[in-house]
Amino acid sequence: MTEPETENTFTQTEEYAKFWPRAGAYILDNIVIALASFTINSINIAQFKSFWLYLLFALIAILYKPLMEARYSATLGKMILNLKVTNTQYDPIDYTTSFLRSLIFIVPPLLYVPFYYLAFQNADLDQYSAVLEFGNEFANAYPLVEWIGNLSVILLAADVVVLLTDKTKTQSSLHDRIAKTYVIQEKK
Repeated sequence: MTEPETENTFTQTEEYAKFWPRAGAYILDNIVIALASFTINSINIAQFKSFWLYLLFALIAILYKPLMEARYSATLGKMILNLKVTNTQYDPIDYTTSFLRSLIFIVPPLLYVPFYYLAFQNADLDQYSAVLEFGNEFANAYPLVEWIGNLSVILLAADVVVLLTDKTKTQSSLHDRIAKTYVIQEKK
């Protein structure tokens, strides 16, 4: 992948984004992804039961955040709330930094992939055509998926705790610290 070609439009006088705008952007992004995911997975489970369709959409959902932040310095939620992701020199981040920054959000969904592969091959799950029924039976058939869900919650909680306890002016979360990034509140 080539690096994005955007100019440094940030200065050190920019305001660091606070918790609530960042939480709002996260919620907006997750609403969009959840609605699309539920819709596509419902159709897939009811009509096709295709692992490959699941995998295609899972990869799109997983890559959404790192690709958007590398290319545009923001996800749709961040754009709506006028937030930008920068490196510590206030430059747009590159793809490597963006993927590093997104690791805690990428790893848990990737861990689900082999279980979904097995689920779409499982004749016992083939009888379920409603997404919620399929999901319940999927969790019963593969109890380790609950641990992956717990891992997601733990990583998100750790990220929020680090952000809320950051006493510096940068308001850095765990994933910001890992990738050495800032989230800037753009002035209107």
